[in-house]
Amino acid sequence: MIFDNTFDIKSALKDAPFLHTWWSCTKESKDFKKIFTDELERELYIGHPLYGFEVEALAQGIGDDWLFKITHSNQVCVVHLTRKQATEIPPYPLTQIYENLDDWYETDYIPDFFEILGIPSNLSFFEQNVIGYAIGFITSLDFESYLYTLDNKEYLLTEDEYLSFISLNFDNKFEVLIAFNQWFRKNFNDARYDLLEINKRFNK
Repeated sequence: MIFDNTFDIKSALKDAPFLHTWWSCTKESKDFKKIFTDELERELYIGHPLYGFEVEALAQGIGDDWLFKITHSNQVCVVHLTRKQATEIPPYPLTQIYENLDDWYETDYIPDFFEILGIPSNLSFFEQNVIGYAIGFITSLDFESYLYTLDNKEYLLTEDEYLSFISLNFDNKFEVLIAFNQWFRKNFNDARYDLLEINKRFNK
């Protein structure tokens, strides 16, 4: 439920499938994942932080960035494979190790998400709900119900904005996103995408 201020977009990002810049490979075949774990093993030199450790491929990022789970540990790492197919020279392959998957989410994945959008991460509860709705974290029914609980003055909406929002046809998400776009652009004039583009690129 989202009516008691419990919806948090950062938590939702952790619970959702990877978005836009990362693609999960947990459902891929062992042979597919082995291609990249084998390549990593070939590239590692004695003294590299991952040398001698077994890893499991979790996700592929943009280009040759890979998220690996270090076997028998909570740690995960992001490695930029060079595709050299041979032992690399220090400091390659470039590697960042995180204490656990949550650490990676908090340190890299979530900040990167907001950077890609071009919006700040310290969103108000209302702003989180609007963007969460555009992404697909919140259903149309829940979003409509949430709007009816709003105090328009508390959320800095004009009377006209509030009345126009609650009169929308929430069976038509495209119509709702168009209506919210003007408000979104006014509040996030540096955003790289509008709500329709966010819905297209990130919707799950």
